[in-house]
Amino acid sequence: MGPRTILRAVLLPLAVMLAGAVIVPSTTASAADGKTPAGTPGSGKVVQRDHTLALRDAFLASGPSASREWSTRSDGRRVTARPSDPANGDGTIFWNPTAPQRRLCGPTVCIHYVTTTSDAPPMAASDGVTPDWVRRNLEISEHSLARMVEMGYRLPPSDAGRGGTAQFDVYLADIGRAGLYGFCNPEASVERGHASSYCVFDNDFTGFTNPPLASLRVTAAHELFHAVQFGIDVKEDSWFLEATATWMEEQIADDENDNRQFLPLGQLGKPTIPLDSGDGLGVYGNWIFFQFLSQRYGADAVRQIWDLADGGPGRRDDYSIAAVRRFIESRRGHFPRIYSDFARANADPRRSYDEGATYRKARPDTSTTLGARQGVWRTRALSVPHLTSQTIALRPGAGLRKRSRVRVVVDARRRSGAAASTLVFHKSGKVTKTRIKLNRRGIGGRTVKFDRARIRRVVVVVANASTRYRCGRLTSYSCHGDSRDDKQRFDVTATVLR
Repeated sequence: MGPRTILRAVLLPLAVMLAGAVIVPSTTASAADGKTPAGTPGSGKVVQRDHTLALRDAFLASGPSASREWSTRSDGRRVTARPSDPANGDGTIFWNPTAPQRRLCGPTVCIHYVTTTSDAPPMAASDGVTPDWVRRNLEISEHSLARMVEMGYRLPPSDAGRGGTAQFDVYLADIGRAGLYGFCNPEASVERGHASSYCVFDNDFTGFTNPPLASLRVTAAHELFHAVQFGIDVKEDSWFLEATATWMEEQIADDENDNRQFLPLGQLGKPTIPLDSGDGLGVYGNWIFFQFLSQRYGADAVRQIWDLADGGPGRRDDYSIAAVRRFIESRRGHFPRIYSDFARANADPRRSYDEGATYRKARPDTSTTLGARQGVWRTRALSVPHLTSQTIALRPGAGLRKRSRVRVVVDARRRSGAAASTLVFHKSGKVTKTRIKLNRRGIGGRTVKFDRARIRRVVVVVANASTRYRCGRLTSYSCHGDSRDDKQRFDVTATVLR
């Protein structure tokens, strides 16, 4: 990928770990990508096995000559096998070759299904011919891709008719037995950085928490956007792929709200885990970052970021966070300030997001009360990894005079990427938000109201917005790199002014 080409040596170990992933069925599974919590999201009892990215990583690492799941095209090229291909005995998902195969096509999508065996969808047909559920799959898939085109995205690249038609192929199969709602599989490179693909949806979406239609809508929005992504940059960082695909659910199936269950696992609930970590279910919860950007710059911001990440010939091919940073700079913004504003928004989601009244904010990392007995509080060498933040809640205590104020001083050990801000929560319901400007030495201060009769609390947010990486280090972060500023330290002092 352009300035940070991912070497085969980087991707192969990832693929080995992921390609054989097993999905454990669960009644609390999410309607996308086989995200299957074994308990309530946020409870700590969760498992993640993302089949889409496992297949993507295997595609990148192994190539057609090494994969276990390949089939031969009529032109002799080897491509990833589909459910309709003859089973090769490796235990992956294939239809029974004796089952009659059918398809229903629209202008953009073809739905492929069988009429017998456990892979068959519900066969009730109002017209006596085509199952109503298959028609519904086609309608929702067509709508999802049409909406993406309206938003400025390209359709997934052509597979040169491998599914039997020119349209994009979606297969229905009983993948729910493996705990999967759907997945998308890149199968052939069409040019540098771009790949064609197909998707597989569960054949009936029964046995999961959400009703079948709701699960289908969310799955189609999420998985079909993966197909679009593979046509932009199939090598892109996993956190970026998943966070934006989950954000797309908000654009196409907003009223389903399935993606809210992952917010406690992303930075809204766990701000001390790096935004660009590709591990765990936080990648789905971090759709909120792109919601923040779309509210600030418009929904087209995400498409423009993907344009900067485009891995095709002659394109910029920025990696994930570099594309985000470049976009913000193109809008005359400063990434550390914007990321700090995002961290601050998460401390007050009700006022920060369109649907924020339903979001549960994280508790402050530290809380203290300042009053007549304790007028000074400080912490030394507060450790904040890259693309994370920490919050400190200061509460006015007994003995304070009227019109008291508190002076907050922040000293970042390193200036690179450091940012800080405050939120003052008034008893009237008003919230005052201000940035703390740090000088060239990383030191800055802000004096705010601290009158116990009027102020509930003052929240200090310190953020490490560094985007400096050493790429290709076998990590799950942006460009598979490690941050040059993970050991960022902050000294924070709060002093009551009487």
